[in-house]
Amino acid sequence: MKNAACWFITIAIVYSVLGMGFGIWMGMNEAFDYRDFHAHINLIGWASFAIFGLVYRAYPAMAASRLTAFHFWTANLGAIVFIPGIFYVIVTNDMRLVATGSIIVLVSQLIFLVNFLRNRNG
Repeated sequence: MKNAACWFITIAIVYSVLGMGFGIWMGMNEAFDYRDFHAHINLIGWASFAIFGLVYRAYPAMAASRLTAFHFWTANLGAIVFIPGIFYVIVTNDMRLVATGSIIVLVSQLIFLVNFLRNRNG
């Protein structure tokens, strides 16, 4: 995937802006029941995607792998399902969306692991 590190870091920065913005809203409204949602925007979105980008930058053979694009899209799908799923659990107590999203996030992490193990020395 061309410019994999840049793509992952760009998405990470978008999530950091969303997480910070939501955190400010949460604080201003004393809506601390949403802290798990806020934390997961920052953890899954900002931290994980930034780390992915830095690892792809450090391991160019990984970035060049066909698995990288699959990882990118799977990680994004997982975040898009999982993060709103956290909010949905808080509001409705229904775990189906967050459960589905967490499985997709896990699959994306497994793709990342396989990519690393195959290409860490190249």
